[in-house]
Amino acid sequence: MSDMSYLDPPIEIAATGVRLKIIAARLRTGGMRPYEADDMIDFGSTEPLLVDIASVEVETLESCRDACLAGLSRPLVILDIANTGLNLSDAITIRRDRDIPLVKGRLNAMARRFARTLEFEIRAQTARHFGAGTTVPRQQTPALIFLGQGSPLFLSLQTALMERGVTITSALTRTATREYLTSRRFTAALLDMTSTGRDTNDLDTFTPGEWLNGLPVLALIDGDTHLMGDVRSILSQCDEIIECQDSEPGFADRVADLSKKYFAGSPLQPSASAPASAIDQSTGIFSRRFLEAHLERQMVVAGTRSDALSIMTLKLIGNQRTDAGALASLARLVQNLLRETDCPAVVDPGTIAVSLPLTTYRGGVQLAERIAMTVADRDPLSELFLSWRVVEKRAFHTAQTFLEAGLTGPFTRLEAA
Repeated sequence: MSDMSYLDPPIEIAATGVRLKIIAARLRTGGMRPYEADDMIDFGSTEPLLVDIASVEVETLESCRDACLAGLSRPLVILDIANTGLNLSDAITIRRDRDIPLVKGRLNAMARRFARTLEFEIRAQTARHFGAGTTVPRQQTPALIFLGQGSPLFLSLQTALMERGVTITSALTRTATREYLTSRRFTAALLDMTSTGRDTNDLDTFTPGEWLNGLPVLALIDGDTHLMGDVRSILSQCDEIIECQDSEPGFADRVADLSKKYFAGSPLQPSASAPASAIDQSTGIFSRRFLEAHLERQMVVAGTRSDALSIMTLKLIGNQRTDAGALASLARLVQNLLRETDCPAVVDPGTIAVSLPLTTYRGGVQLAERIAMTVADRDPLSELFLSWRVVEKRAFHTAQTFLEAGLTGPFTRLEAA
């Protein structure tokens, strides 16, 4: 069978001696294509860089430090097997050689974080264009949803995080998790993967961007525990990994700091204080004018980064198209089922369009089907006659033709979903 490893994503390794061979072998196992760094590292490159603290020269570490201070643009992985306690907010830290195969998934998570931050920035630009503010109301605080069956960590964390201005809610089952996510907004999910809280039976279909409505996932692990296949697969898709052998104050501080970091980076959501031209007053979500202006920025970003971008359209059928109450009920439900990066807007009577960054046609269909099934299961929403359509951006689309493609063409009725 042909060797297809040349298709694996590349990663540059700053390491020496036998450590270089060990790291390269483990990266290949994890599905990456490693190559040795030159003596003069190019910090302007776009490919990820792994730095092994245990084997590189002091001068290399100093160069990395200077590059970070100057605003390093390339993804950085720090291999710190000596456990020096180094924690860089914009870098991935790996503390054991056996965790090196997780690097590929961790880099994918970093890319999702960057895309999320970029969406926040361009949505703020669109909001300023309409004269809307982008500040988070003072009364709001970071909120976490805790996933860990029977874990003793929850009670100790609850008090410690409340003292640090972070609220935390425990969800014991997948059903409870779904109910919470459809009724309120959370900053991130805290996933207990320690020996006391781990239950992977409920996580068998864990996929970033699909489960948990695309929330950032902060995983808690026992640092000295050997991680097996299913757990390693889940951890490789988490946004942050926090080791629980730290002392309680330091552990709670790290969770609180990460919560506030993700909260501060949350994209602008519709609010009653926004200008009338940016918000549909009957539903409280964005207006068509806002979506059209924002879609132009999203298409530039997607084209520059070669990212997927889709539009999902939800349309009420028949007499319900002119029923403002039915549309408002649908809008409230849809907002709780969307990811923070998704941008919903009322574009026509009885019609909601949602731009979906980093989402392929297939991903958009899965989201539309999940919304349709939720509508069918909820009273009185089950009385709604709903159809949906998903279109993925193509090279020939402009912002106007892309949105029009989402509004015209065959729709799938709720009964067929």
